Amino acid sequence: MPATRSPRSTRGRRAGLVVGLLALGATAACGTTGSDTPANGISTTTSTLLAPWQGTFTTSSLPAPVQTLRAVACASASRCFAVGSTAATATVPSGPVVMATTNGGRTWTLQSLPPGLGYLSGIACATARACTAVGQAGGTGVGPGAVVTTTDGGSTWTSQAVPTGTTDVTAVDCRPRGSCTALGTVDGHVATLAPAGAGGAWAVGGPLPPAASSATSLSCTDDEDCWATTSNAVDSAHAVGGIASTSDGGAAWAFETVPVGTGQLNAVTCSRASAPSTSTSTTTTGTAASCTAVGTTSTVINGTRVGQGIVLTSANGGVTWGSAPVSPTAADLLDVSCGAGPCVAVGSSVATAVQAGVVVLTPATGASAGIWRRAVTAPEALPLTGVSCVSLASCVVVGESVSARLTSSA
Repeated sequence: MPATRSPRSTRGRRAGLVVGLLALGATAACGTTGSDTPANGISTTTSTLLAPWQGTFTTSSLPAPVQTLRAVACASASRCFAVGSTAATATVPSGPVVMATTNGGRTWTLQSLPPGLGYLSGIACATARACTAVGQAGGTGVGPGAVVTTTDGGSTWTSQAVPTGTTDVTAVDCRPRGSCTALGTVDGHVATLAPAGAGGAWAVGGPLPPAASSATSLSCTDDEDCWATTSNAVDSAHAVGGIASTSDGGAAWAFETVPVGTGQLNAVTCSRASAPSTSTSTTTTGTAASCTAVGTTSTVINGTRVGQGIVLTSANGGVTWGSAPVSPTAADLLDVSCGAGPCVAVGSSVATAVQAGVVVLTPATGASAGIWRRAVTAPEALPLTGVSCVSLASCVVVGESVSARLTSSA
């Protein structure tokens, strides 16, 4: 299923900067109009599918001491896993978190993790019982990279061996009932990582182009065809986003051409189309794929959210990418999920005193198809960092100290 990714490479770790332990639950109905809904919009009786959600967020408690949530993966409408960090104290540094829900995000429980982990920032699930989370071991921020897996629905998590020289693992994708692929920093270069066979060890595969300084997201339609968003450093304070693809399981990667004005890219999701591709480009996978990537026009690393959210789409497996219209209320889009049919993206609102998390949605069909409009805004000055949708009626969103459950009554 679509992978979640590491946002650290473009926005930095925010552990220690977020206060409060909140869960945001939304009962959100599909709207009947195409206009932006108010930040505190209410549910309405609906007759039109796929228009922007309307609804309000309500708070409930997350397990202490969860502070920051980075990514979420839903294996079904009821079972999801989220990763993040605990709150640091004067004597105890922040640590890793894996939370699980069996009721679609209404309540969450903490999972027991192996010792020695520093943080986790990405997670993907092949089934409701088999998931892989990635991040970094140790508490110094210099590695080594970490991969932990569960095959029993989170009852136990086991650390996997990563190749020597791996300092961070930043993105992971697992195919439904299939294998997993990850991207990490190995000997100073971004490279493919994959299970090496029995014993739980992972092996290094092909490198991404040298311009990639880190991988922010990974999405694969099968064991051969994958797309990654990357952060490509310009200088110590700026980076631009790139999209790289592989058609041989990560042995060789090539950058694709993105529109002028693209800033940092934070997430990508791709799904296989039914019709074979007719393109002869070497970046095509042989079967057309529909891809969506999100980010911002801003190139500033770890700075104030002063950009405009961007959505890039490709209907031919990345041979060409175009920009889609996005609501001006979105300053930075941090994750996207298209499992519901229409795509749902989350991020932060315009750079004001209250940089609230924002959810935007695009209708899949009809006159409004392809136009991304604000669906709902969180009532906290906290960005939303991850989203996973398995159906139109079931999306779970996580953020910095928040999780949200969005449902549709339509």
